Amino acid sequence: MKIFPKLFLASSMSFLVVIGLMLFVIQWRFEQDLTRYINNIETNQLEIFASELEEYYAEVQTWDFLESNPRIAELILRESRSFDQNIIIVPRAMRERRRFRFSFDEPNDTRAMGRLILLNQEKEVIIGTKELPENLIQIPINFEEEVVGTLALLPSNKLFENIDLQFADAQRQALYLSGFAALLIAAIISLILTQNISGPIRKLARATRSLISGEFKTRVNITNKDELGKLSRDFNILAKTLDKEAESTDKWLADISHELRTPLAILKSELEAIEDGIREFDEETLNSLTHEVKRINTLVNDLYELSLSDLGAMKYQMVEMDIKTNIESSIESFRDRYREAEIDIKTDLDEVGNILGDQHRLTQLFTNLLENTLKYTDGPGSLNINMHAIDNEIIISFADSTPGVDEATLDKIFDRFYRVELSRSREMGGAGLGLSICSEIVDAHSGSIKAKQSSMGGLEIAVAFNKAES
Repeated sequence: MKIFPKLFLASSMSFLVVIGLMLFVIQWRFEQDLTRYINNIETNQLEIFASELEEYYAEVQTWDFLESNPRIAELILRESRSFDQNIIIVPRAMRERRRFRFSFDEPNDTRAMGRLILLNQEKEVIIGTKELPENLIQIPINFEEEVVGTLALLPSNKLFENIDLQFADAQRQALYLSGFAALLIAAIISLILTQNISGPIRKLARATRSLISGEFKTRVNITNKDELGKLSRDFNILAKTLDKEAESTDKWLADISHELRTPLAILKSELEAIEDGIREFDEETLNSLTHEVKRINTLVNDLYELSLSDLGAMKYQMVEMDIKTNIESSIESFRDRYREAEIDIKTDLDEVGNILGDQHRLTQLFTNLLENTLKYTDGPGSLNINMHAIDNEIIISFADSTPGVDEATLDKIFDRFYRVELSRSREMGGAGLGLSICSEIVDAHSGSIKAKQSSMGGLEIAVAFNKAES
């Protein structure tokens, strides 16, 4: 079963159970309250009847005629059972006739049948059943502030009269009709709610299948403000990320092919020239061929380093080390080359303590940064290397002189194969991977690397590391 009928049936059954329970409780409570209401009416009428008997007893001052004359007793009981506006006729002083009224306004005589009882002063039954239940409704009959008898009524625990039953049936039908209408409304609400939930789910399911098939341009338009809306927004972010990664992969392959094709084309042309006798295989030709081979070798090594980083396989041996010593040794290895390029290195390295890092990878980081400045800084020029500590963070900056980098391209220089001046970069042997490798190494050390324009007109790269915990 699909999710739509599951949700619809679940919500509808929940509404059905709740409405059914409400109908049952309301109907049961209604019958109980109606019976209690009728008993209260009967009790009030019983008090009226008792007052009539008090007037009769005040005239004859005895119940003997009722005890000695069963016919009169039956007449009083039968007339009292009618509970309508019939007239109960009894003798006055054994000779006169007096009228008593005992009315409940219903024309049926079944309600009080066998329930009315008259007791004398000794609680002996004069009229009614001889077995007295415990829950009698009793109204005393008084004469000269003395109880001379009791008029009792057995309460009813169910409905007897036709008018009561008809009223109860009418209320029951109205209740069932209301329950059916409520169930119909609940079904409509369940349908709307189910559609509101299952609709976005179906859209997400179709979009997911599109992603599986490689359609990374797929997006879902769900405007819900609930969890499904948040899920759809996360889905769109995922699709956008996959789309960007796919484009990056395509660009990555295209850039690799382009970078490899150039030195290979030079090697091929050089070898064909030697083979055709156009060019002699002398020292100059050998140096040219060696230079292109080195370019290919450097590119392949850089690609290998980045692929290891992507796979999480780049090896790091983290130890507590003195980063100042590491920077100083890296600078010393470049002194001669910087001197030849007429670039002055100025350092301001504070004693900042140790960090937890891989000495080989950090040397590679600083080497790439020094190499980057050496390749792209005009001579005569300068490079300022500063290191200082702020709280538990170590900041290292490499700021060189002209030429600089446009503000718009600063965020892209750590992208793979990105070069500000492509022709110049290729001439200098760069493939645009050095700073990408630097970014990967810094990330592996839980640090940060940023680029900005230096105060000397060139590029400033700032690297931040956390101090090793003491």
